[in-house]
Amino acid sequence: MSIAAAASAVPHEEAYGVLDPAERERYARFRRGGDRMRYLAVHHVYRTVLGQALGVDPADVGFRRFCARCGDDGHGKPVPFAPDGTTLSASLSHSAAYALIAVGDSAEVPVGVDIERVRADMDWSRIPCVQGGRNTHGFEQWTRAEALVKAAGTGLSRTPPRYTGHVFGTWRAARVPGSGHEWFVRSVRSPDGYAASVAGGRADAGVTVVPWRP
Repeated sequence: MSIAAAASAVPHEEAYGVLDPAERERYARFRRGGDRMRYLAVHHVYRTVLGQALGVDPADVGFRRFCARCGDDGHGKPVPFAPDGTTLSASLSHSAAYALIAVGDSAEVPVGVDIERVRADMDWSRIPCVQGGRNTHGFEQWTRAEALVKAAGTGLSRTPPRYTGHVFGTWRAARVPGSGHEWFVRSVRSPDGYAASVAGGRADAGVTVVPWRP
C-alpha cells in the first residue's frame, strides 16, 4: 500500500472543481473559512491520489458506502470507484495542517489510516482505546485503534480493538469488535508533532510513505 502525507495548500478553484455535490454541500456547512479551506485542500488531494490510482480524472472518482456491521450500502465506509466500476481500497485522515491517505494494493484488502496532531491538553478519560498513555504515546495508541476500525469499517466503540499478541515484522495483530477477521496495524513515519498509523487485512503488506507534492 502507498501512503501520501499531504499539506493543505492548493488553488481554490482547482480544488473546488473536482468535488462532487455531496462534498460541496459539506464544504459549505463549515462556518469558519479556515475549516472550509482545509476540507477543500484535503479532499482535492484525496481525489487526485485516487484518480491517479484508478487512472481517471479526480472529478470522475465516485464513492459508494458499505457497512461492515450490517451489510447496508446506505451508510458505512466510503469505497472509491471509477466510472468503469473499478474499486479501490483507500482511507483518509486529517488533523490540523496534514492529511494522511492510504491506498491498498488490492480492492479486496481493506486499509485504514489515522493521523493526529499531538496536543498536551488532551483529556484521555474520554478515549477508551488509550490506557495509561500520555502525550505522544497516547496519540500513538489512539491512531492505531482508529486505523484498525477504519480498515474494518466498524467505527470506534466503547470496546477498543484487542491485540492478540501476534507480531509479524512491524505489524501487530488485533481483533476489532464487530468484525470476525484478524487485522494488522503499525505506526508510520509522520511530520514532527504528529502520530500516525496504518492498518490492513494482511500482515505481508508493504508500506510506502510518499510525501505529497501538489
